[in-house]
Amino acid sequence: MSDNKPKDELLDHAYDGIQEYDNELPGWWKNLFYLTIIISVIYVIHYMVLGTGDSQRVEYLKEIDPNYVEPMVETAGGGVFSRYTSPYLAQQENLTPRVRHELDRVVNAPFDEHIFRAMNTATAEDLEKLKVLFPELYTQFDSGAFAAPSAPSVSTAGAIASSLTAPLTDDAALEAGKSVYDVHCFSCHGNAGEGGIGPNLTDEYWIHGAEMQDVLRVIFKGVPAKGMIAWEKTLSQEEIEQVASYVLVRLQGTDPPNPKAPEGEKVE
Repeated sequence: MSDNKPKDELLDHAYDGIQEYDNELPGWWKNLFYLTIIISVIYVIHYMVLGTGDSQRVEYLKEIDPNYVEPMVETAGGGVFSRYTSPYLAQQENLTPRVRHELDRVVNAPFDEHIFRAMNTATAEDLEKLKVLFPELYTQFDSGAFAAPSAPSVSTAGAIASSLTAPLTDDAALEAGKSVYDVHCFSCHGNAGEGGIGPNLTDEYWIHGAEMQDVLRVIFKGVPAKGMIAWEKTLSQEEIEQVASYVLVRLQGTDPPNPKAPEGEKVE
């Protein structure tokens, strides 16, 4: 039985003086719509279910640490999904291994140590309460027999390969440092060190210190919380020493156009 209904039909329906015209969507449009549905299913399976593809977050973490492996978790229903953690909550991933180890040590410290640490930071009123609750521990604390270690600060601290304490000054090293900068650093810090995504490298303000070892440490270990990767896995020790020297000798104190506003503390 054939369908005699016309493909395009002017319907007996009008609104605001406009009569509805029932014309079918083009085949190419509908096929494109169906294709997007199929692609979305493949996307979910590839990235979320099987974990065979890396999300932008995982790609970033692998750039910081090529040995990073995204953990997998079993769901209640038995399916396997790549674990997703909001980058705003992924505090552990923003810490250096040394700081992460120290934080684990603090969290897993004995009960007495937690109480001593609480006494170290308690107000006078809270300290009186702790004195009543833990008289023996308070006696030790008051006598100075135990000093609770402070929790480590989140920084770029950590052992670095270089022991260089002053920048290199020979032209060959500085030109080599400029070459490294022009390839790897300009995209974040600007062609002339004026800053961009990263801070201005030409002014007197420093976020992580202005000494040679401070600059080397930031380049070696990076600052993941700020998007600065650890270059020790990409550049050689010599290249890092050269580019750090270039920053301190050639860029520091210059007056580039459109400098970024100062960040950190002023260092004379």
